Amino acid sequence: MKKSVRLSLIIVATVAAISTTVAASTFIQSNEKLHELERAARLQNLSVIAIKNNDFALACKSQTEAEKALSHANLRSEDVLGMVNKSSGELCSKAAKVIASK
Repeated sequence: MKKSVRLSLIIVATVAAISTTVAASTFIQSNEKLHELERAARLQNLSVIAIKNNDFALACKSQTEAEKALSHANLRSEDVLGMVNKSSGELCSKAAKVIASK
């Protein structure tokens, strides 16, 4: 009887330790993902402001950084990453044209 109680306590303690570790790991990963998503949102906003001011070089740079932030966030949404990649390419192309015309 004592052995089964000890074994039960050991199993419960082990499961509790594993659960705590998994929960902590998930929390840390979620925080990192949230930080990168917030960074991407701020950079997207900067891109919009730069476009309104006809500063395509800044828009290109901020859009490229937003793309990196989304990549670091490990998004599974290919459509979001594709849209950001496409707009980044378009902005950088416009920036290159503006620089070449000067």
